[in-house]
Order: sequence, then structure tokens, then C-alpha cells
Amino acid sequence: MRRSSSILRKHRASEKVYVPLNARDNHYVIAEMPLTDELIDLVGEVVDLTQEQPYQKFYQKLAKIAFDIVEECNIEHANFVANNRLVRVRNSDEQQVLHTDKQSFFFYSPMHNSTFKGYFDGAVRSNKVKFLFLATGASLRENAAGFHQKVLKAVNILSQKIGLKAGALKVRDHQHITYDIFSREKGNKESISHTFREISTRYQHQNVMVDGDFTAVTYAVVSLPMTRRLLKDTEIDYDSDMPFEQLYTKISQAFTQANKKYQLNQTAMIANGLSPIVRFDESASTIINGDIISLGYNPHRRNRDISMQWQGGKLVDTIRLVFFATDFDETHKTYGKFVNQVTKAVGAIADELNWKKDHDYMLMRFNQQLVRRV
Repeated sequence: MRRSSSILRKHRASEKVYVPLNARDNHYVIAEMPLTDELIDLVGEVVDLTQEQPYQKFYQKLAKIAFDIVEECNIEHANFVANNRLVRVRNSDEQQVLHTDKQSFFFYSPMHNSTFKGYFDGAVRSNKVKFLFLATGASLRENAAGFHQKVLKAVNILSQKIGLKAGALKVRDHQHITYDIFSREKGNKESISHTFREISTRYQHQNVMVDGDFTAVTYAVVSLPMTRRLLKDTEIDYDSDMPFEQLYTKISQAFTQANKKYQLNQTAMIANGLSPIVRFDESASTIINGDIISLGYNPHRRNRDISMQWQGGKLVDTIRLVFFATDFDETHKTYGKFVNQVTKAVGAIADELNWKKDHDYMLMRFNQQLVRRV
């Protein structure tokens, strides 16, 4: 019995992740639906295509309906988005929204930012309309179930108010925690422990049940900045058509070796300037759309799949290393062991690249997503 308990404690210890105290949390929920003629009719606003901005009043009325409900449900920070762009959320002390051709970046601090605002062009019919709900306050992870439940209530009221059919709204619950993997080497000794339980399990422990069909994905994205040291440590022929091919080959070899050593079977290296997004996809397809590369993966599959995406003639600012968690990486309904494997793999890559850990960062963004219909 003593030996059995000792083995159990050892296994449990491997599932704990020690995260720097200065790690940044994000939690947000996106409810979205296609912008159909039926939706326009339900909202009850006539769209006159002879006008310069035929959709302006429709967007304004839908936003007003949503924001009244948000106020009623006591949600402090929400946005209405209808601009054909992918929504990204990042933790920042300065509140701002930046747009690229394909993406809208929402920067905010959960501690002191709040707003109700719409982002749309009345002259353009968007493919989708989205309602972005951002969690506020301290202890986002501990309060995640309550926020999810509050947003779900608001979304249900919104659906009923408009007269939508059941399942018309797709709800995406996004949670991520961001920190420098080598924070400790830089003198930040304080840390907190996480086990990174699966979202629905964590909610269940807080008496919030995730009913019905849903999908979930868990993955980590590590940002490796293109430092001067990386360039100096590799012989680069600037007269070549592909001057950086050797550099990317060197990094990819270190990446592949580390993945094999720490049994990380589904991974990707992105070094082509594109911004990766991850989605559940049974066929595990990769789609490029403008400045976005969409990486589909099936967490139910165990097969080994390492994807390399780079351009030898292009020097990128940042290389993204993506690690996908599968069902087989989940132990005792947690992903702590998986995160520790990723951390060790990144450490091995850093050693191979002569990384200066006490100076240069490698930023880990650990992501958990849950998608359901309302």
C-alpha cells in the first residue's frame, strides 16, 4: 500500500505545472452566427441597397439589442463585431483594437478595462456577426465557470429575443495563459502550480455542467523570436535565393528531435510570417487565408504528424512552434503532464540553439477551447 501511494504521488507530481506568478490570463467567449437574410428579417430592420451604407441601421439595432442584454446580465466588457475578420484577444494594460486585413486584435486588461462597442462598416455585408464577451476581474481561471454560465444566459436571452432557432449560435469559450518559459532563469522565482484540467471537467467541479454536444481542443503555441544570436550562429548566404533555408532547417531538426524525445506526436513549426490559428478538424487540413494559417487537427487521433511551414527566402520576426494535445495526452482529466513535456522540449530546443535563457524569452501561450451550440 505504501509503495502504491508513493507511485501515485509521483504520477500526480508529474501533472503539476509551476507557472510564473507574472503569467497573464485571458478568458473570453465568442458567440457567432452567419449573417443571413432570415436574420435581417428577424431583427426587423429594412436593408435598402440603394443607400451608401445599407447595413448601418441593421448593425446598430442588433448591437443595441445585444448591449441591453449584456447590461441586464451584468457583463462588464463586450463587443459587437461584423467585419469579416478573425477575432484575437490579448492581455495588455493598454486597451486598444488593431485590425489587419484578416484579423482584429483586442488588447485589454481584465483588471481595469471595460467597454461596450461595435466594430462594423455599414456599407459592407459581413459573412458573420459575432458577440465578444471578455472576462474581467482577478482570478479569471478560478471564476471561469461562473463567467461561462453568465455569458450562456445572455446568449440564450439574445437568441430568444431575436427569435433564432435552437443551435443557431455557435459559442466558443477560449482560455489561455501566457508566460515566458525561461522566466525563472531571469530571476522570477515565484510561481503557482496548475494541473490544467480539461474545461468541462473544471466547470463540473464548480457545479456548471456542459450539456449536449461540444468539441474541445487544447494546444500550446511557443513564440521563438528571431534574435541576432540565431542569425550569427548560422552561416547565411545572402546571395542565395533561399538564404535562410539552412537556419530553418537547423531549427526544424532541433524541433523534431525534441518532439521525439518527449513524445509530442502532433506539432507544427510555422516560419512563413503567417499567424496560426488552431481548430478541431477530423481531416486535419491546413488552410491559408491571407495572413492566417488555419491548422486543423483531430484530438482523437494518435498518429504522429509534424508539419513544417517555412519559406527559405523570407526572414520572419517570430517562429511559432505549435504543440497539439490529443486525448492520449490527457491524464486524470488534466493536461499538466503535456505542458511539462512541451516545456522540456522547448528547453531542449533552446539548448540546441545556444539560447540565452537569462536574456531572451520564449513565450508560451497555453490554449484551451470549448465549442458548443446554443
